[in-house]
Amino acid sequence: MTKHYLSDSSNYILRRYPDGGQILKELIQNADDAGATEVVFIHDNRSYGTENLWAEDLAKYQGPALYAYNNAQFTDADWEGIQSVARSVKRGDPNKVGRFGLGFNSVYHITDVTSIFSAGHLGMMDPQEKIFGEQKGGFRWSLEEEDDREALTMMIDQFQPFRDIVSLVSRQEWSRVIQEDQNFNGTLFRFPLRSEESEISDNLYSYEKVVELFDSFIADAELSLLFLKNVSSVSLIHINALGSISTKLQVKSTTSQDVDLKSCDGVTEGLTQIKTITLDSEESRETKWLVTSCTMTEGNVDELDYLAEKLKFLPRIDLAFPCDDVHTDCSKSRLCCFLPLPNNDSNKTGLPVYVNAYFGLTDNRRHIKWLEEDQRNDEHAIWNEKLIKEVLPKTYLTIIQDAIRLVQDDILLVNSIYNLWPDISQVQHKEKWYEVAMDVLSQLFSQDVAVLSLAKDERQFITLKKAVLPCNGPTTCETLSAITRILVSCDVNLVTLSDSVTRAINDVYPDYSSLTHVTPAFLRNTLRSSGVKDISDADRLALLEFVLSDEQYSELHGLQLLPRSDGSFKSFTDREEDTVLIDSKEFPRYIRFFGVIALSGTDLKSPVIVCDFVVLYAIKSTS
Repeated sequence: MTKHYLSDSSNYILRRYPDGGQILKELIQNADDAGATEVVFIHDNRSYGTENLWAEDLAKYQGPALYAYNNAQFTDADWEGIQSVARSVKRGDPNKVGRFGLGFNSVYHITDVTSIFSAGHLGMMDPQEKIFGEQKGGFRWSLEEEDDREALTMMIDQFQPFRDIVSLVSRQEWSRVIQEDQNFNGTLFRFPLRSEESEISDNLYSYEKVVELFDSFIADAELSLLFLKNVSSVSLIHINALGSISTKLQVKSTTSQDVDLKSCDGVTEGLTQIKTITLDSEESRETKWLVTSCTMTEGNVDELDYLAEKLKFLPRIDLAFPCDDVHTDCSKSRLCCFLPLPNNDSNKTGLPVYVNAYFGLTDNRRHIKWLEEDQRNDEHAIWNEKLIKEVLPKTYLTIIQDAIRLVQDDILLVNSIYNLWPDISQVQHKEKWYEVAMDVLSQLFSQDVAVLSLAKDERQFITLKKAVLPCNGPTTCETLSAITRILVSCDVNLVTLSDSVTRAINDVYPDYSSLTHVTPAFLRNTLRSSGVKDISDADRLALLEFVLSDEQYSELHGLQLLPRSDGSFKSFTDREEDTVLIDSKEFPRYIRFFGVIALSGTDLKSPVIVCDFVVLYAIKSTS
């Protein structure tokens, strides 16, 4: 194999790609690039024999190892590319996530010698050039060569680790793979754990470190399959020193065949699906995600077209929303570049959706580049800003509109719609994402999209201009319920709003005063024009209190909301024969004794308000 130039660049590469869960993510990313659907990581704590080896110096690599298996095969270009640290065969292909190729070399935090078994070859890479001879950076056995097949079959100690793991992950016998098939339908990496310092690194990799590596991945496992193109299953397996096998994690993703919403508006092409993520670990759980992807078509934004061609990126944004959650926790949502970026504040948006894209990343691939003073001309940063400005809002509108269609088809819960809206209060201290939220809401309102849920049928939606918004201000739940019941019965377009949607309308809608709200005047007019009579006594009292709250007493005329002592209700009038008397503290029962029309002072918070409208006769104490 070609010399693997790691002597000068290893420290630089290992600094760029930190130790930890990122290592497994890089390997998953490479597997996804190759078209694999399954990835298995195996921590094998066994040690193997050292007598029958290809080279004496390989003895120290027969101990515990980390394996990474996927069910895709290496191509000739892969064999060439994996030997080159400073360049990548992926750079010209925007469909390859690990486009820089350097990420693979994070495995040298773990090992000094990497082995790869795939298709028709088994290769070992020795960057230190200490095992296979001077200026030989490795060796590759070919299954097409008889001598190599004999070595792979007869050198039991040397290749026993591969025998065992190939049998575990593929259920294939080693002898059949080597002698009959002369092909391994998959790719198996072996990374012997570093047990002593080397020229590559002084980082020793113990059993505990591999456990930490697995735990780090498990923390993000549920998110790791959301945006991958091909990989739909990842497993973590541990084998102890005695050969006992235990599965630490299995996470799978499936895409519903019932949801496949496609859209094209001449600017973007969209696709919305539902993914189910099933996770089996110490506990099992299943989550459903609404995932929408939008790609900007060529010819709409010149600068995006130019950068897409130059950088070999795709102008596409993916959004994922956990559609099972009753309440969305915006503090958890993160940025992803096909796999979740590290869980720190710089990668959190405050939006209720997870955002994925072909982002330009920093050198260590842990953060997204943004336009700052020191990188005003950085094309990757410019690209990211353009994606967020041009593609993200359109993707956001698409996921909301598609979610409404799924609610109407009884596939999604109704509360999903309002949970999807950007919450201004969650992004107000995140300048970039506050601007995104405002942009999304502005476009939502300017396009007059039917996104507000009707109170009479919450699976039906209308536009903001046609909606009647719930009343503002301090109002009891009983009063709100009474108002809702009467307006629904009058076939008014009353909508229900969450707190975050109310804030969005208040803060962003450009002509808030033009919207229709439930006010005492609106309710009085509705009652008067509809002539509704079938109202419960409790609701009439609640409505009366609300319509009195603006002190427009002259507008009460004709409303049958005035309670009588016999339990009935009478309309407000100014006729003398409709005189109403209100009892007093001194004579609370006197009025009821005579059986005249009366309103008890205990029925209203402010019964005196009624006194200001009707003609009252004072009742005085007489001897």
